[in-house]
Amino acid sequence: MIPLKHMWWAALPAWFVALSLCCAAGEEAAADDPLLRALAAELERSLNMRLEGLEPPYFIQYVVDDSEARQMSAAWGALASSDRDRARVLSVEVRVGSYQLDNTNFSGGGGQGFSGRARGRGFGRMGGAAPLPLDDDEAAIRHAIWLATDGPYKRAVETLTDKRAFLKERESEERPPDFAPAAPVVQVEPRAAFEMDVPAWEDRLRRLSAVFAEFRGIQDSSVRLTASAGNRILLNSEGSRLRTGAARAVLTITARAQADDGERLADRLVYVARTAAALPDLETLLADARGMAARLVAQAQAPILADYTGPVLFDDVAAPQLFRQLLAAGLAAQPDPVGEGRRRFRAGESLEKSLGKRVLPDSFRVVDDPSQAALGARFLAGHYLFDEEGVPAKRVDLVLEGSLKDLLASRVPSKAKAASNGHGRRSGQAGIGCLFIEAAEGRPQEELKQALIAAARDQGLEFALRVSSLGAAEGGAAEALAAMFGAAGQGRRGAAEGGAGVLADPVRVVKVYVEDGREEPVRGCEFGEVDLKVLKDILAAGDQPVVHNEEGVFGPASSVIAPAVLLEELELYPIEAEPTRKPLIAAPHARAE
Repeated sequence: MIPLKHMWWAALPAWFVALSLCCAAGEEAAADDPLLRALAAELERSLNMRLEGLEPPYFIQYVVDDSEARQMSAAWGALASSDRDRARVLSVEVRVGSYQLDNTNFSGGGGQGFSGRARGRGFGRMGGAAPLPLDDDEAAIRHAIWLATDGPYKRAVETLTDKRAFLKERESEERPPDFAPAAPVVQVEPRAAFEMDVPAWEDRLRRLSAVFAEFRGIQDSSVRLTASAGNRILLNSEGSRLRTGAARAVLTITARAQADDGERLADRLVYVARTAAALPDLETLLADARGMAARLVAQAQAPILADYTGPVLFDDVAAPQLFRQLLAAGLAAQPDPVGEGRRRFRAGESLEKSLGKRVLPDSFRVVDDPSQAALGARFLAGHYLFDEEGVPAKRVDLVLEGSLKDLLASRVPSKAKAASNGHGRRSGQAGIGCLFIEAAEGRPQEELKQALIAAARDQGLEFALRVSSLGAAEGGAAEALAAMFGAAGQGRRGAAEGGAGVLADPVRVVKVYVEDGREEPVRGCEFGEVDLKVLKDILAAGDQPVVHNEEGVFGPASSVIAPAVLLEELELYPIEAEPTRKPLIAAPHARAE
């Protein structure tokens, strides 16, 4: 068993620790907040919960996301929706037992005689979520908190009983604790306020969406804007007391086209900024939308790529997308849940077994630094000062000179990481914040293109491929978009059983001819089986970092920043899918006068 070192403070009364750390300004702000007062009062009372003959909680954490948002959309020059959303959601985490062994990190025994009561990959039942009253009525808020805490405690003691029984029947093995203590942090910031010129943005969306009527080949399109201001309050029984606020604006422009053979193609532009006012100006957005529409129409008329094996240059947003899909998830340490049975290392899981080994060329370095809010003028969506477990964000040097040196960690220990390094991102799972991939001696774009041509010439090829955008990683926001537009790849050759790595289909891809460097768009292709090993064979890298922000539709927001990269050899094939008939009648904007 891994000893729980340096935990002397964990035995101190929680609120004594908190008070010893809290500054006068923070206490004054907390005293003026009915929500904070209600949470603190119910947290103190909840620590005394106890079913007869069973333990009380040893750890409770409350997190409230208090947000106001405006969501609007437009299509073909007309406003489709404009809605205000106001929400307060409480997340409750209850742990029973001890840091060494508690009700979490238990898969329920994999069906071996145990009920399905303790589910959730590796984390068991440790909490739940519930809405809170929007009014600052302290009594009503306390009632909702009380009710939301009762069920998670009862499930926690039940799960811990199952887990102990399961372990009693198994041979003991050295395993890390179920939870790692963290020093309490107290910081109460001013509330973030929602600000937006709603009529002005409704008009901008109308004008942006009208752009697609200029292109007869565009079949469907949408412009969506979500602007929000959120305040997060976190209190736990160790003494942490946080209130942080942030604003966010996400503008998404999507379009769809369809080739004569029935293949559907979709593309999108995504802009993320602190506020709607910080998004690009209207003229820039109009030019970007027209450029995307023109590319999509040209792509729909392009030939289908035949089987290809050779060098591929990933530039523009495809470069950070490549690292997000192949590398990012593996950089997070992951625990071994009790009762999950035999596991096999698969691409996309933790790279714990690769620690100390080369995963990239010697010239590469990878760092995750959530404290960095911007790269030049580009906002980084993955920026935060405290992770979702209330631990301060930390810079982590992950890859140095091509070798994996460290992993991202939450408060749920793994065999490789005993404590958090400020990267607890969701439900005890670790994840990236702002992931920087850096390469020494990067080359300008034109030199990369010439290196691509030279690599193709050395292999006796007529052309090479340049990919500038990828589609959906499985389970990501882009996949939801592709499914919505009916453009998701089917019959994927790379989706083999056993969890082999798969790159999403290329959205923008062109042939680059060896003879004269001319470029020709192609479509209808997918990657063969791809895994992390291909990144060891990067031939060259660019000198300009590109930002890819993930807005947090399916998880916490994150950013990947990477230069263009030239891979020595990949396989691409025509997508094998049933064709879809085009509409029987042309769209109104595409009909001849």
